[in-house]
Amino acid sequence: MKKEIIETLSNGYVMGKIKCIVESKVETKNTTVFEIEKFDLAIKKSLLQIAKLKESNQNMQDYLSIQELMISDPSLTKQVHSFIEVNNVSAKDAVCEVMAEFMDGLKKSSSSYLKERSTDMEDVLNRIVENLNDVVEKKESEPYILFTKTLYPSYLIANMHNILGIITNYGGYTSHTAILCRSLDIPFVVCDGDFVENSLVIIDTRKGLVITDPSEDEVTRCRINMEKRGSFEKKAIAHPGFMFLANVSSNLDLSRVLDYGFDGIGLYRTEMIFMNTHRPYSMNEQYEIYLETVQKMQGKIVCFRTFDVGDDKQLPYLKTFKKGIDNYKNNPILFIEQVSAILKANIYGNVRIMFPMIESKEEFLYLKRWVLKIREENQYNMPKIGMMLETKEALEHIEEFSDADFISIGTNDLTNQLYQISRDDGIDRMDSYFADLLVKLKKVVKFCDDNNICLSVCGELASVTNAAISFYKIGIRNLSVAPSAIRMLNMVYDEYQKIKE
Repeated sequence: MKKEIIETLSNGYVMGKIKCIVESKVETKNTTVFEIEKFDLAIKKSLLQIAKLKESNQNMQDYLSIQELMISDPSLTKQVHSFIEVNNVSAKDAVCEVMAEFMDGLKKSSSSYLKERSTDMEDVLNRIVENLNDVVEKKESEPYILFTKTLYPSYLIANMHNILGIITNYGGYTSHTAILCRSLDIPFVVCDGDFVENSLVIIDTRKGLVITDPSEDEVTRCRINMEKRGSFEKKAIAHPGFMFLANVSSNLDLSRVLDYGFDGIGLYRTEMIFMNTHRPYSMNEQYEIYLETVQKMQGKIVCFRTFDVGDDKQLPYLKTFKKGIDNYKNNPILFIEQVSAILKANIYGNVRIMFPMIESKEEFLYLKRWVLKIREENQYNMPKIGMMLETKEALEHIEEFSDADFISIGTNDLTNQLYQISRDDGIDRMDSYFADLLVKLKKVVKFCDDNNICLSVCGELASVTNAAISFYKIGIRNLSVAPSAIRMLNMVYDEYQKIKE
């Protein structure tokens, strides 16, 4: 049975048996002295656990220190003691009530970032509650895929060596759990419904699916694919004449881009920055984000796509139209401030600016001139200016785009426009259209070669093994993928070199 992934918080491909964790139940006794003593003991146990975790998890020192401060806060102890005495309730009820008001305020915030911080507070509460019941953590001897309604970072930190993947009903991209999963390359997805203890499951974020009770053929195919991927290190192999580029959605992804040896960022989805707020970011706020990106990438290519909104990406504070140039013409201040921030951050001259959903030469030149005007007025470094090739109109008139410094093929929207195949089905239905797509793209490759235009693919097909090899065969040398696909790039490059020989 296949379940669609609602949201991918960390990419990956893995198979394993499910382990379910459920909310612990706390036994209570109706004496205030007993409940106060039990709470104080739970606080001590919690602090000892955090101290041990800090010793063995240097990369989570900041998060664990915050937990430590919250748990040891004298005002928390004072309020819980008072609540127990006044209301004659259990320690669990008291600590839940005391922390609930602040967590509720965070959950009601219009900022998704603040909403996700409430989960961090729930983690603190969960740790105290478990220790109220004297829960002994059982260390699993075999790796497993974890299923829970909501996962707290402390559990992941304590059990990360045995966790193959994670499925939850709730979660956010900027939560500490998601950040840690991306740094550890643990697939983490949000999916509806429940899962059965010890049942076999496959997580495939590339296809956006969780497969429960897979068939023998699905299991065999998964094992073969995992063996192929596992034979390559999570570090880019030497690939002269080719570029391994990364798709990112925030600066939280940059550490893996660098650690894995990518040549740069082929697609920075800047609209994701705006998705996390209830208001547009100012020019200076954006500049700080883009500057951090450029500085961390240390002179490597950084391709910022101007905000790509409309259709499936709506902003509550912005009037959006169909994707493309209309969103810039009708929201000129936001476009000017974003471009100004990107140009100002171009301190090394390695920045690229890319426009999405371009349909005609006139549209591209209109936006290019707009960018150049902003640059000239402020004497910023000159960026490379290019476009995503993802519309039927642009593909049919590709020879008109000789003014582009680079072109990146967005296969998600392009296959939808050419073959009326939804973004969700683009990979599953490759057999029905891919041969024809390659024929059409050969024309693009020739045009770019003749005009010295850098060409890449940044859509999802770039991370599909067979498709990536085919792109290499027709002359596309640069692929931009999620950082977790570095092994796939290594494998594809290696296989292509063998084919050439």
